[in-house]
Amino acid sequence: MWYSPIKKLSLIAILLVAFSSFAYAADIARTLRTNTQDNNDPDNFIEIGLGAGAFVGSSLTDSDGIFASPIINLSASYNWNGFFIDVLAETAEPIVIGYNAYNSDNWSFDLVLGTTDGGVSEDTDDRFIGIIKRQSSTMLGGRITGYFGKNILQMSLKYDARGRSKGTVASALLGRNWQYRNWNFHGLVGLYLADAKFNNYYYGVTEEESAVTGIQTFDGEAAITFNSSMGVTYPISENWIYRATVGFGSNFGQNDSPLYEKKRNFHIGISSSISYVF
Repeated sequence: MWYSPIKKLSLIAILLVAFSSFAYAADIARTLRTNTQDNNDPDNFIEIGLGAGAFVGSSLTDSDGIFASPIINLSASYNWNGFFIDVLAETAEPIVIGYNAYNSDNWSFDLVLGTTDGGVSEDTDDRFIGIIKRQSSTMLGGRITGYFGKNILQMSLKYDARGRSKGTVASALLGRNWQYRNWNFHGLVGLYLADAKFNNYYYGVTEEESAVTGIQTFDGEAAITFNSSMGVTYPISENWIYRATVGFGSNFGQNDSPLYEKKRNFHIGISSSISYVF
């Protein structure tokens, strides 16, 4: 979920991380960026970087939904005997812990446990004073990844194990990379499905909340959103990496919620950064 647009630095970082990584554990975007064409053993790493980005899309406040901000990138991954933990920018969720249950030359299957970001709260905007804070969800499920030359297919299915939304989410991603000299280009497209329970918890408005806030009641429904990104990575040196990414996607279904002050059916973001990899 998105943090308050009042906190622009946090919002931009989260949104642009979603565009640049656009993946789950065993981040396929990073696999494409590093030009890994086979299902090799994942690397342990820590990545720290600085950059800038801009975003145009829906907004929970009365702003126009246009933001620009510096970005602080902190990513890490640790793998041991099939177990792994991915943190922040290397996942579509802040933290993902998992176990690689099956691995072959072309396919892998992981059991994953991750957390979503929280949703709206009274701190988001004055419009939400009196609203019940949307907590983060702990998502438990599985993910299968297929490797076909320079193409990677990844599908996942997860359920809210903590029971806050009691919802289910599913995703399907397809990525490919192209190498030109030292420039590595990559593209990602994907679909994301959230069921009615999940969307209702984060985007719905109860009669009690409506009476206090004045926001009209709303029941969230199942929705499919589309996301895509194109990026380029250039190794400045052995440890320094330059990266640029453009992302585009839809907000259908979620965008119907009256929690949004500014509504756009599509969103676009762009980011550029330099990182040091340990």
